[in-house]
Amino acid sequence: MKANKIIEIIEKICPKKLAYPWDNVGLLCGDSEKKVDTVFVTLDANITTVKEAISKGADMIVSHHPILLNGIKRIDYNTAEGQMIKLLIENDIPLFAAHTNMDTAHGGINDRLAKLLNLTNIKILEYHTEDNTAGLGRIGKLKNKISLEKFSHMCGEILNTTVRAAGDLNTVINTVAVASGSCSEIIPLAKEKGADVIVTGDMKYHNMIDMTDLGICVIDAGHYPTEICVMDIFEDILKNCGIKIIKSENKDIFKFI
Repeated sequence: MKANKIIEIIEKICPKKLAYPWDNVGLLCGDSEKKVDTVFVTLDANITTVKEAISKGADMIVSHHPILLNGIKRIDYNTAEGQMIKLLIENDIPLFAAHTNMDTAHGGINDRLAKLLNLTNIKILEYHTEDNTAGLGRIGKLKNKISLEKFSHMCGEILNTTVRAAGDLNTVINTVAVASGSCSEIIPLAKEKGADVIVTGDMKYHNMIDMTDLGICVIDAGHYPTEICVMDIFEDILKNCGIKIIKSENKDIFKFI
């Protein structure tokens, strides 16, 4: 199967039109006509995961996080990014990324996150295109009301991480919003739509204060733990395509000491 066919299959789920304008998605390096027998799926695209893909005999990399997001004017082999691009080209490995289009897609990361947390009556938190089946974040109900303290422990167990919770731990949680990765800007909307708590990542100290002052609880479960499920999503999309799929050993950059 050629790389462009694999891209076509993935983009049926998360077309480019669902990505935010600032994003960098699609085939970001390599030959779309490359014959692919083995696909390496990963959350992060960096020098470590590229070396891993090469060591495991991958013909193509499918990543959530893109490369070249901020653009570059030179490829310097003394930088990690330059080394990564050099390795991709030398080893003839196309790299494709589905980023905010996978965050917002129906069946994408935020849908998966909402289902992992056992939410019911799941709805889109914020629409950003004319497609009313897709958008950023999700909001839904718990089957049973629970305290913020217990819900925080539950999130940690489900996402296999240590979470940070802000708000009164005795607050009764019924309506939950989720926004994978780094989405502090969507918290006021989650509050407006009736969320008792939002589960997201990459929260700063003063953000936490400002948001909880609005009357909404916040659980910072981390960027990696709220998005690592993307590898399972990529695998599910491609599992019947007759190609070998290798899931990266991609680890969280943070270690909890």
